[in-house]
Amino acid sequence: MSPSNCFRILDSVEIAMRDGAILRANAWLPGKEGAWPVLLQRTAYRRDDAFGTQYISALEFMAALRRGYAVVVQDTRGRYASDGAFMPFETEAEDGADTIAWLREQPFCNGEVMMFGGSYVGATQVLAATGRPEGLIAVSPHLTTARHGETWTYRSGAVELAFLLLWIIESLAPEDLQRRLEAIPPQEVARATRLLAEFQCDPAAAFARLPIIDDDLVALAPYAARWFVNDRASRAAGDIEHLEALKASRIPYLVSCGWNDLFLEGALELFAIVRSRWNEAERVPDRLVIGPWSHGNPSDWQGDAWLGYSASTAGLSDEQLRFFDAARAGTPPNTAMVRYFRSGSNTWHAAPDWPLPGSEKQQLFLGENSLREAPVAGSSSLGFRSDTLLDPVPTTGGANFVPGLLLGRNSGPKDQATIERRGDVMLFTSCVLKDDLEVTGLVEAELWVSATGASADWTARLCVVDEDGRSIGLVDGIIRLDRIDIQPQRVSIRVGHVSHLFARGSRIRLQIASSNFPRFDRNPQSGVPPTLATEADFVPATHTVYFGSSTPSCIFLPVISNANPQLPTFYSEGR
Repeated sequence: MSPSNCFRILDSVEIAMRDGAILRANAWLPGKEGAWPVLLQRTAYRRDDAFGTQYISALEFMAALRRGYAVVVQDTRGRYASDGAFMPFETEAEDGADTIAWLREQPFCNGEVMMFGGSYVGATQVLAATGRPEGLIAVSPHLTTARHGETWTYRSGAVELAFLLLWIIESLAPEDLQRRLEAIPPQEVARATRLLAEFQCDPAAAFARLPIIDDDLVALAPYAARWFVNDRASRAAGDIEHLEALKASRIPYLVSCGWNDLFLEGALELFAIVRSRWNEAERVPDRLVIGPWSHGNPSDWQGDAWLGYSASTAGLSDEQLRFFDAARAGTPPNTAMVRYFRSGSNTWHAAPDWPLPGSEKQQLFLGENSLREAPVAGSSSLGFRSDTLLDPVPTTGGANFVPGLLLGRNSGPKDQATIERRGDVMLFTSCVLKDDLEVTGLVEAELWVSATGASADWTARLCVVDEDGRSIGLVDGIIRLDRIDIQPQRVSIRVGHVSHLFARGSRIRLQIASSNFPRFDRNPQSGVPPTLATEADFVPATHTVYFGSSTPSCIFLPVISNANPQLPTFYSEGR
């Protein structure tokens, strides 16, 4: 058999870090001897697992090898075959730089290294890029964020509870606990082992457990002691972390993300940061692809809807390889800067920049159960009783991680009928639309509110109501107020990004509530930090929304008057 028809695998290659820790990797090499550009993936989820390394990362190793790339997949520090202790994010910048330096010294590497992968694997790319290591030519972070406080762990003061606990239950704790068994006291082993078994048997009970953080959870997942901290959650939005370091680099980015992924807001922030490095659009080497995908579900089914054959990540493998080809050549890719999937029409579109040029904010004001183009005269209000302990509003659709990585069953566009029958969910609905209306970009709500508790959460969800009266959730957000008054005060809610064509004959709906559980942790409404609250700390409260000319609560929709060019698929360009 000719070497050109063969590939080689180097198994369990040892790579020394600057502190002496040995991280292990597998290398897939073209059959011929030679020096090749290397595609590097650094994973916390086992380098031998094809589901994570290829399917979720949307890159086929055989296609890369045939194109003349070597592929190296490494277990990150403290995970599986690699030495050291795993502390999320802490050493990824240094370990990434050391791995790249080692690769460039190997005879199978031509000195060019590119990185790829999704979720935490995407985070390892972002953190490595902050140090601008020599030889890092390009990165392709998929379904990931720029920061790892806000948009990963927290959202506008609230904690991404279900995601963090499921990350521990499904991905981190089983391997991590086995590695630590001999190093921790027997009583901690017993507590941690028992808790993990309980969590795996009944994740819903894990979400409901109070207080959220205690010695048992820390024994199981030591890093949880840093995540479930109310002060960190409150300050996270203002912590820019390493954004300035990302701006200082010139490494090209292919940012691929999903409208229904919990990391969408962080991914769009990442693209905005790297896009801002260039003044002229034609010089921008970065690309943005926004599909309908959710975390762990790259298919053409999202939520309750089949979105068409073009909706999956099929084609993203070749798209990444073409992007790496262009980065190595030092030229911008031969594609539009932005390609995005629009629900409602279930079509792909090309755009010259992000945010979309020509987008205009349309303001709709809240009225008595209505959305209107102008506020009603005076001031009126609607209220509800919020009981976040006994009856929180259940997470139903949206960019969430429930019930876990391998399902994604509760994310995406979901029927809101059950939610909208609740007394603690307020509905504001527009008149029937006379024409199609495209909404693509950041949706925001500005509300005048009050509450009788010492603290409060406010949630907002944008829905489409079809001609049959069926309400489907599109995007939702939250804001946590550590202090609130019984007098009306103005709050701004970042509802989130969306792309949807509201069809003629449909209506626009805004839901307002005060919980979204278990996606977010519950606010006890007593002023006690939510991560430390016990059942005794929860109190019911009356929440009120005001509207009218003197308290003009409203929603801002990014409207696109002239549709961007339609594509058959996101990967149909540049072939």
